Amino acid sequence: MTKVRKVLVAGGGVGGLCAAIALTSRGVEVDLVEKRPDFNVPGVGLGQPACALRVYREFGILDEILDTGFSYNHMSIFDPQRTLIAEHRFLMGGNGLPAFCALSRSSLHSTLYRRALSLGVEFRFSTEVAEFVGPLGTAVRFNDGSEADYDVVAGFDGIRSTVRQFIVGDMFGPRPSGIGAWRIQVDRPSCVTGMEFLQGIDGKAGAIPIAQDKMYLFNIRPETPGEIFPREKLHVLLKERLAQFGSYVAEIADSLTPESPIVYGALEPFIVPYPWHKGHVVMGGDAAHIVPPHLTAGAAMAAEDGYVLAKLLLSGDGSVDDRLTAYGKVRFARNAFVYTFAREWLSMEQSVHSPADLAAAKDEYARNADGRIAVADRILDAFEC
Repeated sequence: MTKVRKVLVAGGGVGGLCAAIALTSRGVEVDLVEKRPDFNVPGVGLGQPACALRVYREFGILDEILDTGFSYNHMSIFDPQRTLIAEHRFLMGGNGLPAFCALSRSSLHSTLYRRALSLGVEFRFSTEVAEFVGPLGTAVRFNDGSEADYDVVAGFDGIRSTVRQFIVGDMFGPRPSGIGAWRIQVDRPSCVTGMEFLQGIDGKAGAIPIAQDKMYLFNIRPETPGEIFPREKLHVLLKERLAQFGSYVAEIADSLTPESPIVYGALEPFIVPYPWHKGHVVMGGDAAHIVPPHLTAGAAMAAEDGYVLAKLLLSGDGSVDDRLTAYGKVRFARNAFVYTFAREWLSMEQSVHSPADLAAAKDEYARNADGRIAVADRILDAFEC
């Protein structure tokens, strides 16, 4: 079996950091390059299901994450005025793990970064791969002109991935969905104790608590692909989009100002079929798959990708190519479920265009939401480290 001694990880998000930690923990020398000048991480919050928490327990950082975030075991679906339609208790966790722990993106990233540093991962900022050289693609040239050789290059370099471009070109990648996601971190009202959705007409609102005193509010709705909203108008636009919702959503909408930390992003879901490698260059995380946020499992899948890549690469049988093929096969199958389930949920909620549609959706949720989400629970929770 060919021994893997030195790996380049491209991209310092959740998946890249998890790959770096998992590899370094197993004795591999890891360089991590990040194109940004620092880790001033954008974004709002991330729900972390029990499958991801198992990875963090392996890394020795679970307690810090649980202490920082907000743990919960249920989700609720409401109408626009927050009248309850359906409630679900998650079938995940146990053995010291909650079903979910949500926390701010910056908090999760900082915890992973500190752990990677403590293990000896070498970081280079403002750096990205400019060229993959040699028959395996692992003799790389960086954008600063420097060069280095590796046994494997692992690309966790996000939705606009350079590594994915090397592996599959533009054959697979992000495509506009016509749906946008608005998010803002706000103070958590006492009534929000778990994940919740408010199904509306032409979109939904909802909230996820990410600390004892904070949550993030979101609004997922149709938007023109490619639309760029002026920063100074975001608060006005979000107020307009939240106008149909009552309860705390209306109160938050009323409080928005030009200084409110509103984040908007278009949903561009995709998944690359396996194999996820070419030569000894492999991809994972957002480079290989972007899913709608309906299972709050995007970051969790990236964390799993990084962990499984290290495990199979270093303990699997056969050649490096065999092990990378096994990784892609295993991870594509799991991510394909998350992608398909989340896309279907997105389609269902965004098909509500009238009061009659809303009445029909409420009836369907009351009958089926609990059982449908339970299916996802059992599959998500099947991951073991």
